[in-house]
Amino acid sequence: MLLRSIATVLGAMVWLSATVEPSCADSWELPEVMTYPSANGRARMIVTPRDLDSQLAYFEDMVDGKATPGQREDGSKAARARVERVQDGRWRVVWDRPIPNGVASVDAIVRDDGRYAATFDDWHGTGYGPNAIVLYGPDGKVVRRLSLGDVLPAFYVDALPHSVSSIDWRGVPRFSDNGSRIMLPIVIPEHGYVRDARTVDLTIRVSDGAASFADAWDWGRARTAGCRVYRAKLAAEAEHKAAFLAPLRRPTINDERSWHDYLNEARARRFGDGRSSWTTVLRKPDAPDYAVSEGWVRERLTDPTMGDAAFATLSEEHLVAVVRRIAASVPAWRMRGTTLYFAVSADRWSAIEAALRHTSATLVQFDPDVSIAQRRDRIASRYGA
Repeated sequence: MLLRSIATVLGAMVWLSATVEPSCADSWELPEVMTYPSANGRARMIVTPRDLDSQLAYFEDMVDGKATPGQREDGSKAARARVERVQDGRWRVVWDRPIPNGVASVDAIVRDDGRYAATFDDWHGTGYGPNAIVLYGPDGKVVRRLSLGDVLPAFYVDALPHSVSSIDWRGVPRFSDNGSRIMLPIVIPEHGYVRDARTVDLTIRVSDGAASFADAWDWGRARTAGCRVYRAKLAAEAEHKAAFLAPLRRPTINDERSWHDYLNEARARRFGDGRSSWTTVLRKPDAPDYAVSEGWVRERLTDPTMGDAAFATLSEEHLVAVVRRIAASVPAWRMRGTTLYFAVSADRWSAIEAALRHTSATLVQFDPDVSIAQRRDRIASRYGA
């Protein structure tokens, strides 16, 4: 069961890798109490998260639509923030209040005198929701809450790098030299992933939360870049949709990535998205790393606990020879209850069937020379009826 679950996750990862925009994996540890010192160290903001049982409990409750997902029964029921400053050599509380974040904020800053502070983003949802920027006044009351849609055009937000649960939209915030504004570096969209992305400064006036860009010329160039990336994204999405709707055919490029994608898509088109399996591609025998790929084939064909498996190859003739050799050592009935999928042409399929018939595995052929139409239920699920 564990191996089948792993296979399901791997299948999902392969599908994600085939989508238009790269979706980077997110890793969210349980939130902890965080202390954010001011620039001169004489003030600080302490954010205490709402207590969760576990990440798993949080995700399960989110699916179930619970109001406080993952809540630990004996824990704090709301996120809180406390601002302190040094007075007479000791830390004195300026204010202590619940904050709007559902679990915790992701980042925070406080002015040197402790009069203004701000939090940024929600735990497990950077860039989403109404708490992208929350500005607090001298008494801890919210001066203004801002979502990305309040400060950026929709096309610009769409053009920003997205991961599974977050939008990579900003750099490290800071207060202006005179403390009257928060300076927030906004990421400038670019094609593909950029480790050190360029940014343009958004300013937030602390007295009322008014937002504007520090330099209109810089913002104009950033906006143009965002528009360019957004248009490219729309074009790529249209291309991806066309490929999704078109009949599935043999990959035009004979490489491992293309065959992994083909196997996953062929299985989904034939049997729906509910099934999962390992995908294994046998490399060419003269490849320097060939041996490991034959080891994968052997493992999938001899160990029923691995679950269902799908096979393709960069050399069909060689795959037949390898399957014959491995199958000869597999006991009768060994693979009963397992489904093995093979992407091989019609003239190779009979040899595969003959070699594996005694194992009692269910054998399924995907003939790369025969196109596979898209399923109506998959079209409806992704694009509507």
